Amino acid sequence: MPIDLDRVSTILAEAAFSDDRSVCQRHGITDRTLRRYRARMMNDPRLSAIVREKQARLTEKWADELAPAIGAAIRFLRQACELGDPTSPNMVRAVAESLQALAELDLTRQVLQSRMGGDTWGYSKN
Repeated sequence: MPIDLDRVSTILAEAAFSDDRSVCQRHGITDRTLRRYRARMMNDPRLSAIVREKQARLTEKWADELAPAIGAAIRFLRQACELGDPTSPNMVRAVAESLQALAELDLTRQVLQSRMGGDTWGYSKN
């Protein structure tokens, strides 16, 4: 039975951005089938190329959707910091955790930028 390259490549591309269980459930396949698809991709240059192309499109889509969400979150955090009580331990903890999340997000942006070779989220660091 011939393999449906479009379906298999979609499954493999999505699996790069999600956990195996949810991908298998969404596509009605078993974990074993997903492992077989991965093994085939390692030995099939055509399938591998299609998966890379689909992964690149998913990455671009994800980056396009993420930039506005990040901007809104940063504006909210800025406002919360300005209006919050700096003597409140809960407020200080929330700000510290938010700062850590933003630093991790910036690191993720830098990794994606290096992998994709350009500005990934619609802004540059100047």
